[in-house]
Amino acid sequence: MLRNSKHEGYFLYHSIGMYPGKEEELAAATAEFAQIWAAPDDKQWGYVLLKRQDFIDYWRRIINVPKGSMTTCESVTDGMHKLMRALPDGQLRGKRVLVAEDCFPSMHFLLAGLAPKMGFTLDTVPKRDGASWVEPDDFMAQWGRDVGLALLTWVTSTASARIDLEPLVAHGRDMGSMIGIDITQAAGLIPFDAMEPKVDFVLSTSLKWMCGTPGAGILYVDKALARELEPEARGWFSQNNPFSWDLDKFEYAPDIRRFDSGTPGSVAALSSLPALKWHAGQDHAELASWNRELVDLIIKRADALDLPLHSPRDVDTRGGSVMLRFPDKAEAAAVVGALGVEGLSVDFRGQLLRLSPGNVTLKETINDVFDLTDEVMARRRRRFAGQGAHKKENDMSSSDVLGALGGMLLSGDIRIVDCTAQLGPDTPIIHLPEDFAVNTPQVEIHKISEYDADGPFFAWNWMKLGEHSGTHFDAPHHWISGKDHADGFTDTLDMQRIMAPVNVIDCSAQSEANNDFLLTVEQVKEWEVKYGEINPGEWVVMRTDWDKRSHDPVLFLNEDPDPHEDGSHSPGPTTECIDYLLSKGIVGWGTQCIGTDAGMAGKFSPPYPAHNYLHRDNCFGLASLCNLDQLPPKGAILIAAPLKIDNGTGSPIRAMALVPKC
Repeated sequence: MLRNSKHEGYFLYHSIGMYPGKEEELAAATAEFAQIWAAPDDKQWGYVLLKRQDFIDYWRRIINVPKGSMTTCESVTDGMHKLMRALPDGQLRGKRVLVAEDCFPSMHFLLAGLAPKMGFTLDTVPKRDGASWVEPDDFMAQWGRDVGLALLTWVTSTASARIDLEPLVAHGRDMGSMIGIDITQAAGLIPFDAMEPKVDFVLSTSLKWMCGTPGAGILYVDKALARELEPEARGWFSQNNPFSWDLDKFEYAPDIRRFDSGTPGSVAALSSLPALKWHAGQDHAELASWNRELVDLIIKRADALDLPLHSPRDVDTRGGSVMLRFPDKAEAAAVVGALGVEGLSVDFRGQLLRLSPGNVTLKETINDVFDLTDEVMARRRRRFAGQGAHKKENDMSSSDVLGALGGMLLSGDIRIVDCTAQLGPDTPIIHLPEDFAVNTPQVEIHKISEYDADGPFFAWNWMKLGEHSGTHFDAPHHWISGKDHADGFTDTLDMQRIMAPVNVIDCSAQSEANNDFLLTVEQVKEWEVKYGEINPGEWVVMRTDWDKRSHDPVLFLNEDPDPHEDGSHSPGPTTECIDYLLSKGIVGWGTQCIGTDAGMAGKFSPPYPAHNYLHRDNCFGLASLCNLDQLPPKGAILIAAPLKIDNGTGSPIRAMALVPKC
């Protein structure tokens, strides 16, 4: 699959937003700011404050509000906090503040914290059983005269469900409530007018369809209401004349400037200005029409795959995004990872796949998305042992195969390669920062008896060791992302999965040359071209010959000498590599190093992707493997059986490979 443009498969307008030339224009704007801010003169403030005002003026035109009614804020949560704390003391005391269950969670967190301080009750309108969004009728039914303030979410972030504002605002006026609207999820795509119907305040960011940067939020407040508000945070810019510095004569500005407090942060607004200028020059009806056409195609393809729609079908009750419900979070995550590897930018929340096609998205890429989704889901259905491809009619029976295998083991035609390190007091054990976690202790072996007074006819020992010592098995419950798998402990896992064909990717030369070598998707694909495709239900292991260092724990761990560096220098996979392997439906991933991730993977995004993604996907990890140089790239069978530890998160293992005799 080839991408002619790095953005044509972009579906993240619900998150960041993209327009043609964004990178170049953003770079030019920030470079201009750097040049002016670093100049040896005093021209900076005039430039910065003028650019900030330009940003505000572009936003005023987008939502049709008068001069002096809009200011900047860091985020919708920040803007909401400023407004709430500016209300006259006691105005909401004894009243309800009404929000929907599907409002942006950050707003709910804020209001829940303010409720006891300001004396109001936060009333959250729930979704109906099995519903994806809160019905406007339910919101209105719960909206009585004791509601002092109602916060409406124009378009939800979880389902892209859009409400008809006119009847809700009319009802709110009858109830005498203050009315605010969070327009973030559709601002810039669907027309919005704060005057029709007239509301008291509006919040948004410049991300998403506005294609701006983080930190560039906006707060609009009705001019009459603003004069009644006294922002808690106030400073020299809160005054009509910022240079009025009489300490005993502070007076709020008569308009929205009273919310500006100290020197206003302007860099986010300045950086978002190119996007707002681009937006102002577009045919907005055409942008919305293109989005609707692409969303209709997405819904059609989703229906064909029986992927349930989590968003409204009716365009008049939908924003610009569409959410699809996958069987579970792991399935959605694996599909998103596979799409990302192929240059298709999609994301997920829980079990929801979120698609927001916009002005740089090509129609053809929607077919790419769903063709690959279908392929990945089909592979993953075959990844569990016993659920793979059906045997051919002329295949040997299973009893014939086992009989032949037994004979070949006895004759030596199949040899067993021990892939296990020595387990004892000198076994290298991973070291974590002391202020981060409690470390696994070194292995201890204590004698109970050896044909002596403590046991005259027998010798035996007792041991002290961690589950993840030496050559070991990581079960899904080892990592927080895998904590919800009922079969994710060493005593509950499906034993049929631990014995499977193994793909051995030789990275020994690269790892010797560079201890921080990272295996990439491209290198895995090159390996597949040479040796054959990685199939569902198989192991994949990375040969680095790191086991040749195991005689020396210092050499094996290869920790960074800088005490402020949390990590070590050992090879491993990239985040995208793990995404790709999981899209192939592997059973697990193994390395010859102390862990399944690269030594410096704590600095990756997300940290430790092999652990994070493998266990989220109910897959297994193997670490400190040995003798992988004795295995062929394909054709061997790997057996990695953990001890059946009660609620075990892992276990030392005796890893073995069945290798055909050359």
